[in-house]
Amino acid sequence: MISRMVLPRVAGASVRAAVMASLVAAPQLALGAAAPDGAQLVTLFALMAALFTFSEYASAAPSLVEFRDAPPYNRMKVVALFAMLLLAALMLRGEGDRATLSLLLRALSDRLGALLDFPGSPVRLAVLALAPEAAESALRPLRAAAAATLAVGVSTVVAFATMMHLRGWLERQDFNVWINLPQFDPTAGGDVVDRLQRVALANLALGILLPFLLPLLAGALGIGAVTEPATLVWMVTAWAFVPASFAMRALALLRVAHRIAIARAAGPAEAEDGSVWQAA
Repeated sequence: MISRMVLPRVAGASVRAAVMASLVAAPQLALGAAAPDGAQLVTLFALMAALFTFSEYASAAPSLVEFRDAPPYNRMKVVALFAMLLLAALMLRGEGDRATLSLLLRALSDRLGALLDFPGSPVRLAVLALAPEAAESALRPLRAAAAATLAVGVSTVVAFATMMHLRGWLERQDFNVWINLPQFDPTAGGDVVDRLQRVALANLALGILLPFLLPLLAGALGIGAVTEPATLVWMVTAWAFVPASFAMRALALLRVAHRIAIARAAGPAEAEDGSVWQAA
């Protein structure tokens, strides 16, 4: 009985670990050959990502990963991160790639970058923070990468919100608050629904403000004039992915708070369908 429960979980954790290792290595592979030291560093980070993912998904309860048993939340985040990394690498790898798809994506991203590059926009702030004194020829690929990753981030949040509405995410499935929110203590004090809503609103505010604040923070810390393509790929991706992650978490927490409130109102009748919505 134990093996039937453990083996599928370990197998799934192994697959996810391989996916995360591939994700970490993908930008370097897309950019081309790297120096031996750079390749070793990428290998180390890929191994660390794989080990962390395996430990989180193979254990009975995770320690950091949220919504582990509430697909497709994490799957959408991984797909978005993978798309951001590949698009950023494609924009910043130079003009050597003449494949039709690559040229088409670059042209679209360049047009989108020109459209979003206006005074005060997050794309303008990101470009100025990462390449404050670069020539126009160097700014164009960076602007295209910023625009492409930002578009993927916004699209992912919109897709997640749409999926929540159309598919009724968390409405027809068991949900264990302790397992899916390992860092949230429902017994810490105060009403759990109110606390979830406050945390969600704070995450939503961060999701909206971080595309503007992160470039300003980078400028204040003197992080600029980055020339290494691999470093640029990860910095641009982080600038777009982190706010999108906060926004998705805000939507997810609001849905959890809503479902707990409904379970409370329903009382014992809600428990008859086997749901695990009680938080305390």
